[in-house]
Amino acid sequence: MHRAWARLRGGELTPRRAALSVAVGLAIGVTPLWGTHWMIVLAVTLPLRLDAGLAFLASNVSLPFLAPFITLAEIELGAWLLHGRWLPVDPRALRAAELRPLLAEIALGTALVAAAFAAVGGALTLAVVRLRQRRRARGAP
Repeated sequence: MHRAWARLRGGELTPRRAALSVAVGLAIGVTPLWGTHWMIVLAVTLPLRLDAGLAFLASNVSLPFLAPFITLAEIELGAWLLHGRWLPVDPRALRAAELRPLLAEIALGTALVAAAFAAVGGALTLAVVRLRQRRRARGAP
């Protein structure tokens, strides 16, 4: 059990590893692949020796009350970039939406939202962990 836990944690949690773990978790967490995030986290973090636990926590960004809004933002962003216009959000338009363009819109939007979440979350994590290290080195609480 100890060895398995150590493998999941990937080693000493440096500021860089913490930032990368959070970035990977956030990028995975915003994808509309609900129910599979934990498997994807393991598949990515274990070979890269990142902290799977930290990445899994970060991947829980798409909680049930947030996931529809994140997915809608991804679809809208993809539609705007691909077609130069926002999609109408009403029941008739949603029923009339074709699957192929919708998949392209969500794929592009998800890639961009995932990159943005990863960049911001990773940068914030790096800054916070480095700040805490400096405070500890000075003996501050």
